[in-house]
Amino acid sequence: MDWRDSSPRLTTRFNGLIIAGRPVPYGSGVLPEDFIDRLHRLKEATGLTWNGFAEALGVDPKQVFRWRQGAEPCGGAMRSLVGLSARVPGGLDIIMGEGFLASLEVDRCRASA
Repeated sequence: MDWRDSSPRLTTRFNGLIIAGRPVPYGSGVLPEDFIDRLHRLKEATGLTWNGFAEALGVDPKQVFRWRQGAEPCGGAMRSLVGLSARVPGGLDIIMGEGFLASLEVDRCRASA
């Protein structure tokens, strides 16, 4: 199955983000320090050009360029980035850090115990 056809386990509610059934805040401090490198790795994992990557995210290519220079995505752009990441095999681990989904599962198990 192609990543473009898969459904992400991601929902949005108001300004929040829910991944694997758990609210995840986004904004300053959420992204890994090596976000720029991770953005490049995610783009490579999609097989898209930078313009195609921006189109898949529904943002202006200038915005993606700003992210590549160190700006943080926010609001709807962040939701789009996480949504695209969720459709790419291993994409959430690429963009948010290795073990990201596993850490959510551990937290959810602890909360239900």
